[in-house]
Amino acid sequence: MILYEGAVQVVPVLLIALFIETRSVDRQRSRTMRRWEKAQDRVYAALGLAAFMVSLLVVADIVAGSPVTKAIVIATLSGCMGMLYVRISQRLALDPGRRQDQASGDH
Repeated sequence: MILYEGAVQVVPVLLIALFIETRSVDRQRSRTMRRWEKAQDRVYAALGLAAFMVSLLVVADIVAGSPVTKAIVIATLSGCMGMLYVRISQRLALDPGRRQDQASGDH
């Protein structure tokens, strides 16, 4: 039950992080890159919603917890975390010099 309760709490935070990160996307990127990021965001959101809904149904005792529901939640959350890691890696690789200047205050 802890897995499902944790997913119900964590998934909304992951989706909020996606929303905030998407709003700060650099508009200077190529059209292909922006399209690829939109596709990633849609998959990320779909995985998150799947994990959330399955967990919510188990916590509400509508669906019985089983190895199949555990596999769905673990697989979707793993996919979300993997995609989040890729997005973080992409962001850090874009322009490390500029990010360092911003962190130091750029005075």
